[in-house]
Amino acid sequence: MISSNRLFGDLFDGKDITPDRLVIFAKDEFARLTKGNGGGLFTSQLAILATLIATLEADVSGVDTTLNLQSGQTDEVDLVTYEFGSTLSSLEGMIAYNLGGKDTIGFKEFYPHGRTEYSKISRPKMPKLLNRIFKAATKYSTELGVTITAQLKGFEAKYSTARDVQNTSITGLSSTRTDRNTAETGMRKGLTQSVHLVGSIFPTDVVKCSGFFNFNLLYTTAHRKHIFYNDTLIVDEIKTIINRSFTDNVTIAIRNKGTNADIEVWLAATADGLPTILLCTVASGKASIVVPSSLGDIDNTFLLIKNASAVNPAIYEIEIIG
Repeated sequence: MISSNRLFGDLFDGKDITPDRLVIFAKDEFARLTKGNGGGLFTSQLAILATLIATLEADVSGVDTTLNLQSGQTDEVDLVTYEFGSTLSSLEGMIAYNLGGKDTIGFKEFYPHGRTEYSKISRPKMPKLLNRIFKAATKYSTELGVTITAQLKGFEAKYSTARDVQNTSITGLSSTRTDRNTAETGMRKGLTQSVHLVGSIFPTDVVKCSGFFNFNLLYTTAHRKHIFYNDTLIVDEIKTIINRSFTDNVTIAIRNKGTNADIEVWLAATADGLPTILLCTVASGKASIVVPSSLGDIDNTFLLIKNASAVNPAIYEIEIIG
């Protein structure tokens, strides 16, 4: 049975959707509608969202006198903990490949008790595990490559910062509590209106409508989607992976599964746009994990890939997370 509440109710009224995430989602939504505003389709809605974003962002920026700060910093510590465990779990195969297999001493320095130690991670275990990974990533930085090494070593500082901020916010937290207010309610209504507006312009076109919304921004990393693209490139071939809006809340894993052929990945404004200095080159048999802004102008929507070899074909796998 079709639920009237799901169709016509507040689509953004959820206990896991916090005001700060609403702001992030709304800003991303504003950028997507702006890009799709040919013929002024969304001009009125953009004006509404601009006011709602400014109002709610001002409200969120003052959370140092509300309970939102304490819960927000707790979320940040939990998020870093989850990201650390999730990253070590997902990179197991890549680390094994770069270090020569799961039976090597190097691999066992990362995973002495197997991957489950990271998939079932908890905050009390974090200091020991962070120290272990920092030392191992430093020792095997050459084998892992610059991007993965920096990502793994960066968790120690990221977690320390999150914990310091949490401790400060708990100590200085005011007894004043701001519950869900008119700014947040207004934003939820405005975003619901955006969903219905896009749906009315492109009725039943799920793919087209979905391109205007990144609902993953409303939730923690556990809800992020993983989309894979696999194919072969002939000599010097350039191919469009996807045409969509990007933010740096998205992670892109680039894996070169071929032999004797480097691949290049970049963001461009058109399907035949040339790369800039920010392109990512991945050698055969290697992998790289990047954020969109490292591939070019973050406002560009075409993710392109090229076989840089003039002799050999290339095999790639692109994983877009978020």
